[in-house]
Amino acid sequence: MPEYGGDGKATGNGDEYLQPLIGFPGHFASMDLVFYTGDQFPETYKNGAFIAFHGSNIRTRYPMAGNMVSFVPFRNGQPFGAWEVFADGFAGKDTVLNSSEAAFRPVGLAMGPDGSLFVSYSEVGKVWRIIYRGDKDQFEDAHLVEMENRKLLANIRTPDKVNDDFSGGKAVPGQKLYDLHCSACHRRDGNDDGLRFPPLRQTEWVTGDKDQLIDLVLHGLEGLITVNGQKYAGIMPAFHFLSDSEIAQILSYVRLNFENKSSTLRAKEVTHVRSSRIQKEELQ
Repeated sequence: MPEYGGDGKATGNGDEYLQPLIGFPGHFASMDLVFYTGDQFPETYKNGAFIAFHGSNIRTRYPMAGNMVSFVPFRNGQPFGAWEVFADGFAGKDTVLNSSEAAFRPVGLAMGPDGSLFVSYSEVGKVWRIIYRGDKDQFEDAHLVEMENRKLLANIRTPDKVNDDFSGGKAVPGQKLYDLHCSACHRRDGNDDGLRFPPLRQTEWVTGDKDQLIDLVLHGLEGLITVNGQKYAGIMPAFHFLSDSEIAQILSYVRLNFENKSSTLRAKEVTHVRSSRIQKEELQ
C-alpha cells in the first residue's frame, strides 16, 4: 500500500499465515455484519451474512470504493461461493471521487421481526427497509445476473491503472505527495467530511503561523479543535517520517491551493522546526 511506503508491486509473506475465510477489495470499509435467520427472503439467503460497506476514497488516484451492501452465502457454517452485490446505488452516481459527493453511505444493518433487512446511513438518521415481494419458491441464480454485473461499476470493480486514474496527470509541485499522504482524510479538494476531518480550505490553521503548521504535520494532533467555527475531535497521525523537502512541498501545495492563496514553505523552515523540537525534548 502506498500510504505505508509500498510501491504497489512488491508482495509480502502473507501466504505464510492463516488466510481469511473470504476477502473483499481494499478500502471498501466494512462497518456492520448480520447473519440472516429470517424467513422473508429466498432460501439462498438463509444463514448467510450481509455486510454493510461504508465506502472509502482512500485509494489515492482512484474513485471511491464500496458504498453498498453485499451478501456472503454460507453452507455448514462456512462461506460458500462468491460474495454477491445485494444492495447498491447509495452514492447516487457511478463514479465518486470525494466521499462528500456520495448521496448516502450505508453503515449499519439489522434484521426486522418479519425478516426484512434494515440499512442505516451514517448521517441524518436515514434508514432503508428491504423486503422481498417475489415468489421465494421461484427464485433462482439467474435472478442474480443483474446484480453480478454491478461488480463492473467504478465503486466495486478493480480499478484500471490508466482508465480509472483521476489524478489528471498534473505536475503541480506537492500535489502527488498530497494525494498520497493527505487526501484520504482531507480529500482531494481540501474540504472537510462534515464529521471527523477538518477542512484545509480557507482556514488560519493553514494560512497562519508556519511553525505551528509544520509542527502539526511533524508530530500530529489529538483532541478537540475548532476549525472555521466547527469542532472536530479526530486524530491526525505524525508525518515525521517524511523528509523536510517532502513536507515543504505538501504544505506549499496546500497553502497555495484550496483558495488559500498564502505563501510557500522552504525545506530549511521544516528543518528548523524539526531540530528545535528535538532540542527541547533533549533538555527535558
